[in-house]
Amino acid sequence: MKSKHRLLFGCYAMVLAIIGDYLLGYGTLGTSSDPDAYMGISWNVAPDWRYAVSSILGFLSAAMFAFAATELMKILETDYDLKGSKLYKLFKIANWGGILYFAFIHIGICILPVVFNAGMEATGDIPTAVAMTIRVLKSEMIPLVAGFVVCDIFVTIGWIGMVIKGMIPVKKWMIICCPVFGVLFGQLLNLISEGLDSGTESFGWLVLYLACALTLTKKDAVL
Repeated sequence: MKSKHRLLFGCYAMVLAIIGDYLLGYGTLGTSSDPDAYMGISWNVAPDWRYAVSSILGFLSAAMFAFAATELMKILETDYDLKGSKLYKLFKIANWGGILYFAFIHIGICILPVVFNAGMEATGDIPTAVAMTIRVLKSEMIPLVAGFVVCDIFVTIGWIGMVIKGMIPVKKWMIICCPVFGVLFGQLLNLISEGLDSGTESFGWLVLYLACALTLTKKDAVL
């Protein structure tokens, strides 16, 4: 299998992640001006099977991503001699972290709506179910935030830096091919419909690996 094809597994992984993201996030909650909305949010009970499928897709995505990330690090170190670069080290840490984080985030976040569903089934009271959910969220908050910083922020800094400095043969406009720009794009989609941003973080990783597959497998290949 050629390097290009190996890197494309990162894109395939993110397609699964995007599906899992929408199963997890779309239609579950959203801001609301309804006077009956608790804490200004509409809380909706979605079927538990969505979260089970999302968790499975998260694990499959992580395995496929690991295959692609290993190849990408090999290319950057052997073909572009970036092993000693601080920007590359940030980029590498982010990718290695993603192998674990992409599985954990689906499991960790999927637990939250399941807890909410269980609270609603047991009490039928939204404030009680929300309080149960927030209590679980507090125990997960540190690893979730740390994962976002280490994976999404680090990879974005590393990618933008390497592109701007010309360390890799990528056009400057492709600095937008990264997770943080995906998150920002998601906020625009939310203006259309609440929850449309669910898969945009993963989409940022998808376009990042697509850019790498199209440009880095040949040193003179530039879009």
